[in-house]
Parts: sequence; C-alpha cells; structure tokens
Amino acid sequence: MRRILIAVFVVIVAWIALKDVGYSAFLGRSDTDAITPDYSYNETWFERPAETPEGGWATPWGVDVFVLAPPTTTPAPKGLIPAESDAQKADYDAFAEGAGLQPESAIVYAPAYRAPSPASSAKARVEGLKTSASDVSDAMRRYLAANNRQRGLMILAAPDTVTLLEAALKELPDDEAFRNRFAGVLLPEGVDATEWTDKVGACSPAFDACAVATTLSASKTKTRFFMPTLAHPPLSYSAEAPLGGVVDERAETLSAWLDDNAVKPAEPFDSWAADEVVDVAPIRRPNSETDISGERGN
Repeated sequence: MRRILIAVFVVIVAWIALKDVGYSAFLGRSDTDAITPDYSYNETWFERPAETPEGGWATPWGVDVFVLAPPTTTPAPKGLIPAESDAQKADYDAFAEGAGLQPESAIVYAPAYRAPSPASSAKARVEGLKTSASDVSDAMRRYLAANNRQRGLMILAAPDTVTLLEAALKELPDDEAFRNRFAGVLLPEGVDATEWTDKVGACSPAFDACAVATTLSASKTKTRFFMPTLAHPPLSYSAEAPLGGVVDERAETLSAWLDDNAVKPAEPFDSWAADEVVDVAPIRRPNSETDISGERGN
C-alpha cells in the first residue's frame, strides 16, 4: 500500500511539474502569417459603429471611448495571432461582458491587433507586444483621421496593456482644441494613476484628474494548478462598478462641458452634401444669353 501511495505521489508531482511544458510542446508553433491589419476594414476592429456618428457640430457633443483590449489568453500555437482571429474576438467579447462595457452615452472603438500567443516565452512576448503596440498606433492614427470628426475622446486601458497605452498616447495631438475634447484615460485596478499623469498629458478642464483608476481587474482560473496551461493562462475580467456606467458618467460630463464652453466646429460639406440638392446658377458668356453649363457634359 505504501508503494502505491508513493507511486501516486510521484505521478502527481510529475504531472504538476511537466504538464505545462508538455502542453506548450503539443500546441507547437503557428505557421500562419499574421499580416499587418488595415484599419479601414471592420474585420480589424473588435468593435466600432456600423455608421459614422455625427461629429462635434452636433448637440449634445458626441464622445467616443477607445478601448485597448487585453492580449488574448486563449491557448494557441507559439507566434503572433492575427488581428482577425476568431479567438481574439471571442476573448474581447468575454472581456467586455465581464467588465460590463456597454456604455450608452459613448461610442466604442476597440481595435484588434496582432498579439503574442499565450504560449510564447517571456522574450518572445515582449517582442510580440511591440508589434501589438505598432498596430494600436496605426489604429489610433486611422481613428483620428477618419472617425473622430472632432468628437470627445477617452481611452480605456485593460490589464496588461501598458505597452499599448503608451503607443496610443503618443499619437494624440497636443493642440488646445483637442485637449479640451480629451477626457483622459481610465486605468485598470492596481495601477497608480499618478504615475501616468505626465504620459497622459492635459485633458479637458471638466475633470480634476486626467488619469483615473477603475475597478477593472483580471483573475486566473481556479483549475490552473491541476490543469495544463501556458505561461500566460486564461483570464477572466470583472469590475465592481460596471465600466459602461463609469464611461457614461465621464462622457456626459465632457459632453456638457463642451456644449457650454467650446466653440462648435462647422459641419463639413461632405456630411450633408449627399442629402442636399444644390442649385447652380446658369453659366453665361459675356454679352450672351447662351447657357454653356452643359457643354462639357456637366
């Protein structure tokens, strides 16, 4: 009986010690080419509106939240996971649901990005997150150029997105008009907001602080000790105060301040031209009654 107990004990110890190494070897390395995402396509966004919302010329002043989703923790072969991966989208949906990220007063923009596999080594993960940060920079530039339309903006950073947040912040304009429309950054639980003050920079006078910690947190699964897992195991996300409400409160504060204090931008021609009929006066030659407006097919 004693020998049996010793044998069982040895098996258990060996399982605990080697299960993760064996699981990583079983997954192997990905042969998929993770191409650079093109953020003009919906497939490269975890979430963004189907139709472009009205810009800052509308009342109430619209506000967006740019969400930096956490890197995927779904098991995958070593290497970079493509931005369009179904597993990444599923992880984002689970993150948003767990964190209560369903705001009503702000429009969500959440870029997908190439992410390092949870099976990657520490060194490979660091390099992979540099690629992730480069993608986030591209996404922020695309958003500012094509989607912002002088709306208000805040950034929501999930756990384990420090590198991504730094990249996104570097793309933000420094002019006063933008900074008045900037609601700052919402940080995950446990992050010292004061350490981010300088990196975040100025935000709207509507707020006392431009970097604010939330109750958003990540936790590991309880079966991790006994089940095979990877260097970065699956995580679940939660927030004592649902993030949708936190985002809405900040968005409504910014919107009200902008409506009361900021100069409304003029609505650009391209936002209404398609719905308007413009009358053009006939073109006449000097000393002539002849209309030549259609001579060249115009």
